[in-house]
Amino acid sequence: MDAQEFKSVLLLKRPRYANSRKPVFEALANKGNRKSEFSQFGPLYELYAYAFTLGLKIKTRLPLPPREATSDFLEIGKWKRDSTLVDFLLMIVFSNCQEIGFDWNELEDMEEADLQKTLSNIVTYIEEYANGGLEFIHREFKENKLPNSHYLFADLLAEHTSFRDNAEEERERLIIEDPNSDIVESTRILIRKGENTDTEFKSTLRVNLFTKKPDSEMEMGCLKTIAGFMNSKGGTLMIGISDSKEVLGLENDFVSFSKPDKMDEFQKHLDNLIEKYLGNAAYSSVRLVFPEIEEMVICRVDVKPKKSGPTWLKNKGKNNEEEFYIRRAASTIKLKPSEVIRYQEDHWN
Repeated sequence: MDAQEFKSVLLLKRPRYANSRKPVFEALANKGNRKSEFSQFGPLYELYAYAFTLGLKIKTRLPLPPREATSDFLEIGKWKRDSTLVDFLLMIVFSNCQEIGFDWNELEDMEEADLQKTLSNIVTYIEEYANGGLEFIHREFKENKLPNSHYLFADLLAEHTSFRDNAEEERERLIIEDPNSDIVESTRILIRKGENTDTEFKSTLRVNLFTKKPDSEMEMGCLKTIAGFMNSKGGTLMIGISDSKEVLGLENDFVSFSKPDKMDEFQKHLDNLIEKYLGNAAYSSVRLVFPEIEEMVICRVDVKPKKSGPTWLKNKGKNNEEEFYIRRAASTIKLKPSEVIRYQEDHWN
């Protein structure tokens, strides 16, 4: 199947939306000749396409509820046929093929089953980011925060997303605090208390202590904890402390870096992991400090709760599949899609 045939088949697909989003459409979209107060959004599918774009920009991918709790749109190819809306939507989708999980170069040689799976993944990609955007818009509307102007959509993007030049992006990095005496003492107290809802210990950032080699599972463990704190009430991750409260320090990680400045390499590596798997928006919620405990340096990661909405983790071990974590008791758990919706409604709305 060539690219044009692939597009033609995709245009026959009918994305779904959660029935719980109907109040958003009723309040914000035009329907026929009826104009809403927020008439800038136009027809239902135009609002849906805007929500998809917004969901992408704020990095909020929200799974749909079970099929019986959703409704279908018309085929994508029938959305506002005389405009460039559909082409714009498809351009965004096709430019993110790596995240969706397909390669243009392999398209023509795909078996039918793989083609159908790819098409299904694309529709799910549209549905989940649109659902994330609709959730955000709905919350802003209920809190009377939507700027009712002719540039409503552009205003939302400008206010709640990040368009930066390279110099500005280079400046947005993890904030490193000085390990003053108060921080050192509070760190000792947290270690003595042990792991709980607000505190988690990890022996290393990246090195598996059994194999003595870097292991992505170690990295994912730290990132899941950070995401869980952000989606809950915040907390502190201690790297270089065992589950039994033994102070191990960061030497196990330091030896895995080749450059001389091991501390700098550790900071850069953690910084890059957060950017790649949690997104730039996570930086504002994370603070690092490197206190010395029992003559060994550890990494203390203080995480504030995310007030603006959910944080999704791209799981490196599962083709960057996005997962949602929360903190419960003394552990970090992943929620099922149906649980995510209920949790977000209770936690942020």
